[in-house]
Amino acid sequence: MDSSLPLTASQALALGNPAMCLLFALGFACLWAHERARAYLLLYAAAFAVYAAGTLLRIFDQADVTGDDLAAAVLYVGSALLLARGLLSRCGIDAEGSPLGALGIAVLVLLLHFHIMQNDVPAFAYTLGVGLGALLLLAWMRLGALRRGGTADQVLYWMLPLVSACLFLGISWAAGSVAPRAGEFVQPNAWLRALPPAGLVLVLGGSLFASALSDVITPLKHERITDPLTQLKNRRNFEDLSLERLQRHPEYPFSLVLLDLDTFKAINDTYGHAAGDATLAEIGRIIRDCTRTGDMAWRLGGDEFAILMPGTPAAGAVQVAERIRAQLALTRLEMPRGDFAVTASFGIAQSRVDEPLYELFARTDVLLYAAKRQGRDRIACAPGQERGDARDAMAREGEEMLSL
Repeated sequence: MDSSLPLTASQALALGNPAMCLLFALGFACLWAHERARAYLLLYAAAFAVYAAGTLLRIFDQADVTGDDLAAAVLYVGSALLLARGLLSRCGIDAEGSPLGALGIAVLVLLLHFHIMQNDVPAFAYTLGVGLGALLLLAWMRLGALRRGGTADQVLYWMLPLVSACLFLGISWAAGSVAPRAGEFVQPNAWLRALPPAGLVLVLGGSLFASALSDVITPLKHERITDPLTQLKNRRNFEDLSLERLQRHPEYPFSLVLLDLDTFKAINDTYGHAAGDATLAEIGRIIRDCTRTGDMAWRLGGDEFAILMPGTPAAGAVQVAERIRAQLALTRLEMPRGDFAVTASFGIAQSRVDEPLYELFARTDVLLYAAKRQGRDRIACAPGQERGDARDAMAREGEEMLSL
């Protein structure tokens, strides 16, 4: 290839690296435009844009321009600092008190020393590789919260030390790339050997983008299935699970609790719809306080709620329902038109083996209306189940109901 051509084959091939970085920068910028509260996305975008600028500078480095390699190195260090600050910002960690800035300055001083004072290219490349790896590693040491996150966060957490290790291990080939001096012949790929590998950038950028995309999508999913007033799951989510078959083994039962507020219409008519909303929000809070982490709770619509309790027989569900009933009965809501208390009625049934959720719901709904008919502010459960005798209850459940 004639070296006088404006773009050599090696340079054209190497352009994929900065092009990929610019695509990542654009992607992060678009996410930030959608979620402006997530400032770390802008830091990610800036990091990849600055890295792309440094890479382009290296690709089109000229033999008679001695400052290009130093300028590119400064851009690389700036990119690593922006990325590290973005990672810390995403996890809510204050980067101001971090030694990242001091380390970045130390790396730049060493680069300046080896480039100008000693003109030692291997030491220059060595310092650059170690410096970039150390900056990422220093940020990683404070990101332990990622290990407790989702799959994307965990992949990102273990990817960062891997990238740092690759930067350290890549020192040998980076240091072995000798920078051309002024007036010397430039091999077409001389600088390209010292560039961080494109695969490394792709893996790191992909991990960062996946975790950022998860940050944006997860709240949207939560909003789609969450009732904004009570902060419980909504009916749409319940219907999505309605065909789900629950109990696979008799020793691991599911229990469903349905509850309906008593005289809720009278509250709206007497105290206003704001009082009705306050009541719904309060019952949502009480349900969240009284249920366990693995339990699922829904607002099915109006003043009707459902709680599904995995691994809990009806006897255990009765205890939870009683806590909710008692706490609700003791709660008084103060409104401009006066204060009032509210009660609720409950129906409880235990799942049968391989029973779909909608069938369990139908059986429980019958019990709920039985509690309403029997005077409200009470719990209706199939006989035998309230004492934990599930086998006996399954035989007699349709014959009679016990009101607690």
